[in-house]
Amino acid sequence: MGTTQTFQQAPPAQQPVYTQQPGVVKQDKNTTAAAILSFFFIGSGQVYNGQIGKGIGFLIGLVITSFIPILPIIVWIYGVYDAYTTAQKMNKGEIPYIASSTGTVLGFIVVEIILVIVFFLFIFAMIMGSSPMYY
Repeated sequence: MGTTQTFQQAPPAQQPVYTQQPGVVKQDKNTTAAAILSFFFIGSGQVYNGQIGKGIGFLIGLVITSFIPILPIIVWIYGVYDAYTTAQKMNKGEIPYIASSTGTVLGFIVVEIILVIVFFLFIFAMIMGSSPMYY
């Protein structure tokens, strides 16, 4: 005899919503601050968002591309965009919130400034060392 089968359709998949970790006080990330930090100090917006590895990656990417025309500007602009959109996604709960400290961000900026100074001193020394001395 014929049997009737009932099929129940699965509910549509939804975006995961990440909940706050216990003991972590979640404050909204300031998207403007993330973008401004990354504008002036590449990677610092990512560090502000708690993504230290990504911030270091942007800094290294800028150094690697610094001898190729236009690429550093693309890396820099993308870094600003990434910091802003990542902060937005954290605020909306689309990606996990990562706490960060002011000390970590400031430390990253200080290290970045020191690296830039050393880089320019190195370039200056290379230029001076390759030019003939006139007395």
